[in-house]
Amino acid sequence: MKHAATYVRRLSCVLAMSSTLSLAANAAEPPVAGVTRATDVRLVSPASRGAGDTKPIVVTAKHATYIKVHLSQFDLPRGVTLEISNPDGTEVHRYSSQVRDAHTVDAALDEDGRTRFGAMSIHGDTAILRLTGTAEEPWEGHHGVHVAHYDEGLPLDQVARLAAASPLEGAVAGPRAICGANDLQPVACLAGHDNQAYNAARPVARLLIGGRFLCTAWRVGSDNRLFTNNHCFNSAAGVASTEVWFNHEAAQCGSGASAAVTKVSGATLLKTDAALDYSLFTVNQFANITRFGYLGLDVGTPRPGQEIFIPQHPQGRLKELAVTSDAQGGQRCTLISTAANGGRDASYSCDTQGGSSGSPVIGRASNRVVALHHLGWSNCTNSGARIDLIWPQVKQYFNNIVP
Repeated sequence: MKHAATYVRRLSCVLAMSSTLSLAANAAEPPVAGVTRATDVRLVSPASRGAGDTKPIVVTAKHATYIKVHLSQFDLPRGVTLEISNPDGTEVHRYSSQVRDAHTVDAALDEDGRTRFGAMSIHGDTAILRLTGTAEEPWEGHHGVHVAHYDEGLPLDQVARLAAASPLEGAVAGPRAICGANDLQPVACLAGHDNQAYNAARPVARLLIGGRFLCTAWRVGSDNRLFTNNHCFNSAAGVASTEVWFNHEAAQCGSGASAAVTKVSGATLLKTDAALDYSLFTVNQFANITRFGYLGLDVGTPRPGQEIFIPQHPQGRLKELAVTSDAQGGQRCTLISTAANGGRDASYSCDTQGGSSGSPVIGRASNRVVALHHLGWSNCTNSGARIDLIWPQVKQYFNNIVP
């Protein structure tokens, strides 16, 4: 890849601005992380480009945090592989007629998962596409790769401005629930200081939904099961369009650089409920994420005063932890009430932001999840759907054994 700059074809990020999806935040949707651009580029047979010509295409957008390419046509002869990578080749996704790395399917773009699908996102502002290998059958006129759209990750400051412009978090009206000082801390900064919270954050992942929206999710139990909110996605199509990013956190305390991220795609929606605002789902490539561990559930009745902490991806940032609250004198966060939202929620003053939806609220005493964070209230409290109420609806997916 180091020679790619010799041959690149650059795509302006201002192409087809009229096709950009709306940036307006919506209470029924998770926060906006990016926009979709229309384009028209193709990779075709070497013969049509000149013998031995393997010029790549570069999709780039200034200040983008990720580039996610959508393939509106994917049809390659045996032996030829499409590689999509960052400039230094440290992140590479490969797709051929025989074997494909992780990918997503976005119904809004009429993707079918076979000849039309979304490649996994590339971190940073540049994605390089090139064909490798030698065809084991003749190149025909129908062979080739066509890119009609790509998603461009917005800079974090723009994500924050869009979030601030919307006074809603989750499904209920109320201000974003950071009140007073922002007590959120990068996960890496808790290592050696609060190892319980640091270790419990490992199974927590950032979601990129439809290439454009943000939420948080987490592994529950040792099998292929993850939780997020119903308002993040609530359909099979929503799951299919979702990337799940594990280890999206600072490499070390004080660093803005991310550790190595593992990305898998959503697979199956098992169960969802709007009233309790949860979705239970599975992922593809499950073996790739088992090393991050999992969280268990506390299905007992939660009680006010019990200490908690919340690992999360606020506004899609590198993973952070809410451990203390200045609303409680800088002490550890505790549950304030277990009767919020018509008795369905446990409430707390731990800080969260848009994008934190779907985060686990973990009890210190049990080191298990007591609630599923989903909204903020107007009195500067947050709340999560109570796990003791969710459990009866999902226990069949755990063989009736509490993880």
